[in-house]
Amino acid sequence: LDDWLPAGKSLSRDESLAELARRYFTGHGPATVQDFMWWSGLPAADARAGLEMVAAELVEEVVDGQTYWLSSTAAGPKSPSPTVYLLPGFDEYLLGYKDRSAVLDPAHAKKVVPGGNGMFKPIIVIDGQVVGIWQRTLRKKTVTIELQPFNTLNDAEREAIATAAEAYGAFLNRTVDL
Repeated sequence: LDDWLPAGKSLSRDESLAELARRYFTGHGPATVQDFMWWSGLPAADARAGLEMVAAELVEEVVDGQTYWLSSTAAGPKSPSPTVYLLPGFDEYLLGYKDRSAVLDPAHAKKVVPGGNGMFKPIIVIDGQVVGIWQRTLRKKTVTIELQPFNTLNDAEREAIATAAEAYGAFLNRTVDL
């Protein structure tokens, strides 16, 4: 292994806490300190200390009385059309957070994790919100994608989903049946 990887840089305890906080909030933001504690397993004092050391590099947003932190480069102008992602069942989009209510309406949580057993269904994300689940069936030359939206989708959302599905089909080198 030493031939493949250079020796790692030694970090002090404070440097390690700061680096872990920086990487978490850059990769998972917007997120709360409680999300960071849950994800990292750090006690509250260590999680807060790590966040405090990198807070100047992050943006703080308060939504409904809850403080979220994110990378200063993460926030940008809103796209005029819906942004859609068809994400797999165990994507970090949901796994990295203790409280998922900012992106997943609790009324639909059991549809995403039926039985509460940790088995996540693939999700449809539109403009940052989980709006449904999906599944695929692979065939020799096609992939069938079945959507189960939680609510009625408008024309722009359906068109954006079709575009995302086509990109997924191209990745698989298959024609999409939606």
